[in-house]
Amino acid sequence: MKNSDFLGCRFGKLTVMEDSGQRNGNSVLWQCKCDCGGEILAMRHQLAKGVIQSCGCVPRPTQQKVINLTGRRFGRLTALYHLSKEDGAKSSCWHCRCDCGKELDVRTENLLRGRTQSCGCWNREQSEKMHDHMHYQNNTCVEMLKRACSTTDKNKAGFRGLFLAKSGKYRVTITFQKKHYTLGYYRNFDEAVRARLRAEEDLHTGYISAFERYSEKATADPAWAEKNPFFYQVTRVNGDFQVHTNGE
Repeated sequence: MKNSDFLGCRFGKLTVMEDSGQRNGNSVLWQCKCDCGGEILAMRHQLAKGVIQSCGCVPRPTQQKVINLTGRRFGRLTALYHLSKEDGAKSSCWHCRCDCGKELDVRTENLLRGRTQSCGCWNREQSEKMHDHMHYQNNTCVEMLKRACSTTDKNKAGFRGLFLAKSGKYRVTITFQKKHYTLGYYRNFDEAVRARLRAEEDLHTGYISAFERYSEKATADPAWAEKNPFFYQVTRVNGDFQVHTNGE
């Protein structure tokens, strides 16, 4: 089609008015007038392929088909209805009802991939069950300490509790009973690791051993245990940890 023949053609709500004189590379940008009165510049192929059909007053048709999930279950969630852009949804979402009765909006992708399977009630229940099987004493969880002592996870500095300072030295820290201790700065990595392990032996491993000894005694003598609750007190003197406990 010649450029002259292109004038006056309609594409959706647009009518081609004239060559705007502007170019996008080698492509002509055509001045088009919308039925609503607005105007827009568009290239021939954008108009011919239906990529642009209005000045923007009408949203472009989405290329993504909505998968019908109505009534389908995802864990504890049942999909009720799809949320359109008119409902304020920023992405493809479904309004769902959880088995506990709470309703919520969930992204379609999270439902299909199993990322969201409840309103959050399942996670809370599991957390409560886990809490019931753990031993908490003196702001310390015995099971969490055991896990920390057995972990092989490494942080960015190469070992748990180590942080590489701007000076190039390793800052060594440890947390116990909700208190944070700085164990010192070491230029040598191996020395830093040894400092961390010594502190773990005093605090983490020491606490676990003391609690297990106390538990054995408490089981054998409940009357004594009732009068003598477990304690593990830590003080730091001249950089060394001193422990006072009845788990001996």
